[in-house]
Parts: sequence; structure tokens; C-alpha cells
Amino acid sequence: MDLAMAQRLVDRRKAAGLSQEALAAQLDVSRQAVSKWERSESSPDTDNLIALAALYGVSLDELLYGQAANDADDLEDSSADTETADVADEAEDSAKHADCGDKPLVDISLTRGIHVIDPNKGEEVHVGWSGIHVTNKRKGEEVHVGPGGVHIDTLEDDGHSVRTNDDGTVTIDGETFSSWKEAHDKLDHHGKHFHTKVGRAWNKFPFPTLVTLAYLALGIVYGTWATGLFLVFLIPVYYALGDFIDRRSLSKLIDGVYPAAAIAWFLYMWLCLGQPHPAWIILIMIPIVKTLMRWCRKQWKCRKQA
Repeated sequence: MDLAMAQRLVDRRKAAGLSQEALAAQLDVSRQAVSKWERSESSPDTDNLIALAALYGVSLDELLYGQAANDADDLEDSSADTETADVADEAEDSAKHADCGDKPLVDISLTRGIHVIDPNKGEEVHVGWSGIHVTNKRKGEEVHVGPGGVHIDTLEDDGHSVRTNDDGTVTIDGETFSSWKEAHDKLDHHGKHFHTKVGRAWNKFPFPTLVTLAYLALGIVYGTWATGLFLVFLIPVYYALGDFIDRRSLSKLIDGVYPAAAIAWFLYMWLCLGQPHPAWIILIMIPIVKTLMRWCRKQWKCRKQA
């Protein structure tokens, strides 16, 4: 969202005599959400834009672009009343649709761009002239790609907060790095600092490149293009060993090695020997083993904290 629209939201709220807390209560959102709108850090979704327009008694175009829908002075008052009623009806219909339907809401406009909202997943995507903006309210994730660069504010799957700053720096879990390269050099693929120099060197070694070269060499010399693909399974095993060297966690070693070994053995027995049985039993044990390893880590963590 551009700064001009953010300032319009501030001006409209103040003109209505509302605080951020009061406005948030009326829209059933958090005060932090309202604050982000007014700082141009995020954009209100379609439902909230409609509700804001109805609350302030203006059209959506006037709220978004600062332009009145009807420039005739003598029709301004009646037009505003009509638009307010229409916006209120539209907001009510949109709310009913969001409550009873499970289809995403789509708005396509040449001036506003493409706006898609999935109320079930809490996801919102806006593609416009200012760039691409993606948010997930449930996970608290936000990504913006525009002329100013890439801005990320997200919690990834392993629970790490990642944000790119306006000055080009990167903040991960509250720690700021001068660039993505520096973050990559100092953190492992889990987003954590290395514990040992050996673990750091092990994980920074370009093992996938070595596997690729080995695959090409074996294919050219011996013609083993198909069976040589099994070398790919060495990559997750290599990094699992690196994590074990750096952190001494046996459960994570098993968690990383077992799936790769099980899949490789199953494919070998099935594709090379034509005997998928009983290899499939080892294959379906993967989620059980991973769950067991996570339980072991959780129990060990609880014992250390006790």
C-alpha cells in the first residue's frame, strides 16, 4: 500500500474522531493491524476496505485513490448517501458470502489490479502496479515484491522470524545481518548458529555439486544414468551427518537418514529388482519414525528444563 493511501486512512480516522483502538474494535481487528495500515506496512483486505468506506461515508475509489466518484457539487451529498448505502449493502453481502461460502473472493480492476482473498485459509494476494503483496493473517506472514525490492515478514515452518529491512539488511530472530550472504555464512539451513567449526565446514561444503559431478562422470564413463540417480539420496544423508557432528543429536540424525534410506531402498527393490514387497513396509514406517524422533527430542528437552 502506498504512503498516500496510508495518510488518507489516518486523516479519515481522525476526522471521524476515532482512535486506533476504537476503529479496531468496530472492524473486529487488532490495533496492530490498524497501525500497520496507517504506516503503509500492510493493506486492509477487501472486506475491511468496504467497512472503512461505509464507516467514513465515502466511496471505495475516494478511499483508495482520493478521488470522488461524482465531481458534480450539487449531487455530492445525495451521491455520498447513496454510495454509503450501497457500500453497506455490499459489505453485508460480502460478510454473508465469507461466512457461508468457501470460495475465494476475487476483485479484478485495471486500476486496482487483481485482489484475491481466501477467507478459509486467511490468505490474501494483491497484484497491482505497485507490485505483488501476499499475506497470511493466520500465520502472521507477509511478503511484498515491488520496485523498492523484496520485503519479508514471516514465521517460517521451523518458527524463525525473517524480515528484510529498508536499508538492505536482514533480521532473523531479532539478529540483524548486513546481507543475505552474511546470514547464509553464519547460520545453518535450520536458521541457527553453528556450534563447532567442523560442523560449519561440513555444512558449507558444496556436496550437492560433488554429487552432480559424480553422477555425470559415472553416466559418461559407465552409462549408469538411471541407477546413478540414487546418488541424490546421499545429499540429505550428508547434511544429517553434518547436523549430528555440529549438534550431537542422535534423534535428528535418524530423523534425516531414515527417510532417505527407506525411499532409496524401496525404489531399488521395486525398480531394479522388481520386488516392492516387503520394502514398502519400511517405506510406510517413515512418518512413524519421524514422529517417534520428535517425541524423543521433546521429552529430552523437558528433562533438561526440569
